[in-house]
Amino acid sequence: MTAAGAPAWADGARILYNVVAVGGALAGDKVTTGVSLAEVHSWPMVPPHWIHLPASVAFAATNVDSTDCPPGWVRHSREFSFTDMATAPALAWLRHVRGFISIAIPTAA
Repeated sequence: MTAAGAPAWADGARILYNVVAVGGALAGDKVTTGVSLAEVHSWPMVPPHWIHLPASVAFAATNVDSTDCPPGWVRHSREFSFTDMATAPALAWLRHVRGFISIAIPTAA
């Protein structure tokens, strides 16, 4: 992740890292996101599926649960099919996450 531009750190049962949203309601914002440690054990052979985000980041439609999340966080189900071996797996994942957060919707203040 660090080589792909997003230094990561462990946080309990999760790996967290920051990305900058490239579009949508969060465009230009640095957003802390992550994945469950259990999901990265077989990566890149089996890529992660769930994207951890603060609960304040909202989407029009997504499947959500709170597995491995502390209070104030949720994880969103997002299919990720990494098949382009010309792109480093971590960079492909970061692009996937940036694309996902670009469809976040504004939340009420």
